[in-house]
Amino acid sequence: MIQKHHHHTKTYRTLIILLSAFIIFESTCNINTATAAEFGEVHYNDKFIDYSKVDKNSTTKLADYYFNKAVNETDKKIQKDYLQKASGEYFILTQIEPKNLYPIVQLARVYDLKNENSYAKAYFYQALNINQYDASTNYYFGEYYYKRQEYTRAIYFFNVAFENGWEKDYEILLKMGEMYEKLGDLHKANQYYKKACFTSKKFDESLLNKIRKIELLNYKNTGYYWYRKSK
Repeated sequence: MIQKHHHHTKTYRTLIILLSAFIIFESTCNINTATAAEFGEVHYNDKFIDYSKVDKNSTTKLADYYFNKAVNETDKKIQKDYLQKASGEYFILTQIEPKNLYPIVQLARVYDLKNENSYAKAYFYQALNINQYDASTNYYFGEYYYKRQEYTRAIYFFNVAFENGWEKDYEILLKMGEMYEKLGDLHKANQYYKKACFTSKKFDESLLNKIRKIELLNYKNTGYYWYRKSK
């Protein structure tokens, strides 16, 4: 079971979660949100915690467990509780390994789900300050902007993910097609839809219909079509 840990680990975790929750969610957290969002720096006053006593693997499993439960939870109150627990565990991981991108990005995703935009962006920028080309960081930052319909920014971060190994990711390709379609660039939209179609492991009739519709629309707007129609 995920929740089974050694007694000393549980003791430290309880103390750390209580402290980190207080630090994160109360005004005593000593974060300047505007500065954090701009420079990607998040600072906490945690001098009294000995993180060497905490087991990294079990903490990661527990954090992911809470996060996944939150993602699949429809009850907002229960989801909020899972997210708070997840953030406490991910925060611990950032203290064990400050340069480890995974818990930093996961904290950004937690705040993304909570619609706490300043904190979400602060953690994304903190991760980018460590490695601006990390595909996972850029993908989830692109997701952040995609959900908020800020398509130009989303496209930028998705492109960075493409350039760093995620060029065959079906979800990104499909979303790139959708965004370019909404931005009115049907040529690029169709290019990405076709790439998504070739990348998909299953037959997607709706995607094929979308490609046909765009190609028919482009054809109808050609000079040749209008010339033949007028004769």
